[in-house]
Amino acid sequence: MRVVDDTQNDLERLIAIDFGVSSTGNFQADFVNWIHFRARRVPRLPRRVFVSQEVKRHQIQYPAIEQVRLALISGGDIGPWLSERILKDKTNHRADMMFNDWQILHFHLGEFFQSPTTIFRTGPLLYVHITAEEATLLDVQPHKRWTMTALLEILLRTNPSGLERYEARGVTPMRLTDDQYKNLRNNGTNSVIDIAGRAFMPGGVMLSSGHAMRLYRYRDWFFGMIEKLQQDFGADLVEPHLRPAIYALLGIPVRLGAYYDDRGMAIIDKNRNGLVLHQMKPLE
Repeated sequence: MRVVDDTQNDLERLIAIDFGVSSTGNFQADFVNWIHFRARRVPRLPRRVFVSQEVKRHQIQYPAIEQVRLALISGGDIGPWLSERILKDKTNHRADMMFNDWQILHFHLGEFFQSPTTIFRTGPLLYVHITAEEATLLDVQPHKRWTMTALLEILLRTNPSGLERYEARGVTPMRLTDDQYKNLRNNGTNSVIDIAGRAFMPGGVMLSSGHAMRLYRYRDWFFGMIEKLQQDFGADLVEPHLRPAIYALLGIPVRLGAYYDDRGMAIIDKNRNGLVLHQMKPLE
């Protein structure tokens, strides 16, 4: 069966919508930076939400906490509360290193819109750990708490599974101050951090480039699936659930395309009405 790979053209169009014309001229670099940007925007998916005791003490003072909580539960748009840097510095994969390391984002707590898409900026911020399935409201803290390890202790108490994915078993951790951790991060140095007597590695492992390892792996898996589909269709190996749609147009080649929405990246057959050949998990 003939296969035509049109995925790079589709990806370049998707990237251009957000980034404009490439400044690097490197498609692979642009793509991994773009999925960092898309993950930081927080896909609109319903999530199970945990609220720490620390946040509960602030809920009356900051009504926006409840607005953010409800938006995360319903899969609504939380963009207005996110940092403006996400949009202003969108091509920079290092725009939020706390998110790269630990999947922790910060939200402004203003009660009024300063523009149609932006909540009034505030000094105190709500720090939230976010995955595709869950969100854990950790604490209200000032700006610049980007290496505050106490937030990780709160996560471990409030929703242990949110942090345990980063646990490094059988390794002796270092008890670091926030400033020491900041220096290690700025130098691109991996560290095993002591959180409540247990060892945790930022992002599983920190890349010297500052990219999130989980998103690097996402990119690699996506391109690996493109190669696998090319090989499988070239050898007439078709998954059973795809056979009726593929063989109904047997004389027409499979035209691989790339698609993105809040559910994640997908590889589709553009010659068969966007038939989904492989669905990736949501970005996080």
